[in-house]
Amino acid sequence: MTSKVTVGLLIFLLLLSGGLAYHAYSLGQQIDTLGTQLLTLQREQTSQMETLRDEFTAFSRETLVGMTRLEGKIEENLAKIGTLEGETAQNQAQLEALEDALTSTQAQIDALEAEVRDTAELPRAVIRADKVYEKVSQATVRINNGERTIGSGFIFDNKAHVLTAYHVVEGLDKIYIVFPDGRISLATITGSDLFSDVAVLELEDELAIAPLKLADSAKVRIGEPVAAIGNPFDLTETLTTGIVSQLDRFAEIEYNAQTRWVANLIQFDAAVNPGNSGCPLVNSAGEVIGMVIARIEPYEGDGIYYAVSSNKLKRVAASLIAQGSFDYPWLGLGITDLTPELVQSRGLDTANGVLVQQVVADGPAGAAGVEVDDIIIAIDGVPVRDSAALTSYLGEHKSPGESATLTLKRGDSQLELSLEIGKRPS
Repeated sequence: MTSKVTVGLLIFLLLLSGGLAYHAYSLGQQIDTLGTQLLTLQREQTSQMETLRDEFTAFSRETLVGMTRLEGKIEENLAKIGTLEGETAQNQAQLEALEDALTSTQAQIDALEAEVRDTAELPRAVIRADKVYEKVSQATVRINNGERTIGSGFIFDNKAHVLTAYHVVEGLDKIYIVFPDGRISLATITGSDLFSDVAVLELEDELAIAPLKLADSAKVRIGEPVAAIGNPFDLTETLTTGIVSQLDRFAEIEYNAQTRWVANLIQFDAAVNPGNSGCPLVNSAGEVIGMVIARIEPYEGDGIYYAVSSNKLKRVAASLIAQGSFDYPWLGLGITDLTPELVQSRGLDTANGVLVQQVVADGPAGAAGVEVDDIIIAIDGVPVRDSAALTSYLGEHKSPGESATLTLKRGDSQLELSLEIGKRPS
């Protein structure tokens, strides 16, 4: 019995030893396999490390070369910048020198322009009377009552209108227009205005004669040469020359034993006489700056003659052609110029302005609040020097129904009053 157990134990031990030996063998095989794999892995990692080291070395070399090139370019650019800074400083100096030269040149240009302007003004200071006569005389006409010449006129437009003075045609039954070439045409009065002394005639026969051009009388200068072409004492197409003596005159003029105040007058000294009324007063370019209407009589003085300004003519003629009359602007005031005594008594700084002596009841100024003894110093912001300046402004710039602003002094106060321009009573 004991031997069987022993034999069994021995067999078990033998089997166990065999299993252990097999397991040890298998484990050894696995260890060998793992060692081989580990060696292979080490070799691969070593190869990868060497590749990475080679790549890094190559990259480092390329980077070093690139940095070296970059440093070279930086140094090159720094050198260029230095050179450019030098050139910039040089250019700045040249620019400053050029600016100085331009400033000097501009001064020379300004001086030259002034000389050119002065040269351009020469034609205004010199008049070629023969050329002006040639240009103007063909459009200057005689106003005739059928027996004798009583005045002058000129072709106004291409619609058979002739411009002349109101007092020339006042009361005429028949009006004959005689042209320089001898042709004759009857004419009728299209319209006339007593206070402007302007009349527009219309020819029965349309004659092909170029009208005269009206200049802007606001640009006329004192001392500017002028010429008058008219028919004094029936001496046809007579030329006289002179200069503009003053502007914006307001004068009391006598016609046919009647007197009336006329505004917007140009004073000149080119000799005119009875028969010149209605003739053109022209500048050096042959443009009409006014229409002759009056003179100071010889027993009073000499060398003072008057013409209605061309700007006033334009307004009045346009109205006469359109409606047969001209609505003269009116404030409803009686005014006078300031005297030295009044200036001192009022404590005024200057004699510029007009004194209100009368206010028409229910007139435009009265309705606005203007009072007697007020001093008008401006209208619409335009300074009023005297009665002539105020009436001239109204005549050339205002019409009935339009608004205006008067600046006036009342005692120690300065007021501004707005009003509506009225129509002057007949």
